[in-house]
Amino acid sequence: MLPELGALVSRLSNRPIAMNKPILGAHNFTRESGIGVDLAVKKPLAMFGTHPALTGRSGDVVLGKKSGKASITYSLEQLGVAGVSDEAVGEMLRIVKERSIAKRALVTLEEFREIAERVLAGAAHSA
Repeated sequence: MLPELGALVSRLSNRPIAMNKPILGAHNFTRESGIGVDLAVKKPLAMFGTHPALTGRSGDVVLGKKSGKASITYSLEQLGVAGVSDEAVGEMLRIVKERSIAKRALVTLEEFREIAERVLAGAAHSA
């Protein structure tokens, strides 16, 4: 109900809700780096002032220049990939950071899928 009310107010006032606005902002429950990644997904109330479920959402993780290995591991899990070596995770992280800096934006899940496939294919050839 709260998201619908926010959308109605936004539409009637002709003012969009800022993406980082508390409670209703689309990216309010999103984290890129540090311990926040794990907490955003597993214990959202330790990270946020309100539970994401209050607005029908969940904690989310994005990949960018501030990401760490926890972000990579989480994203691999989202893709259904398990058992990746720490070395491969480190290589994926390096590429994610480089790409994010180069494009001055976050790396999409599809871009990450391509990075993961390339790194894992290279690891398979060198094994």
